[in-house]
Amino acid sequence: MECIEIYTSGDGHSLFRHIEAFEVSPVTFKGITVSLSSPQACESVLLHEFDSDYFLGWHNPPSRQYVVVLAGELEIVVGSNDTAQRFAAGAVFIAGDLHGKGHTTRAIQAGRALVVNLRG
Repeated sequence: MECIEIYTSGDGHSLFRHIEAFEVSPVTFKGITVSLSSPQACESVLLHEFDSDYFLGWHNPPSRQYVVVLAGELEIVVGSNDTAQRFAAGAVFIAGDLHGKGHTTRAIQAGRALVVNLRG
């Protein structure tokens, strides 16, 4: 399954790239076939709620994190040219830019954005 990863480039700026984060295989359960990934190790699970005016300036995650947007919409900005990427409900991305300038995060949709972070 493809998703976007935020990573630190050689010049210390964060960038976006598409990666294959989860290898999925068809699995049949009680006659229904679904695509299922293999289990991923997880240190902890955190739930975040953001008001629609939430903004967190340049920062790095404390560890590599899988982020699943459950509701609302987030905008992440990276790089020396302030490249932006929006993540709506259902999006999965990896925050892996542990060093350097980092990225900014803001909620852009009215209401709340609910995000699950899985640190592995």
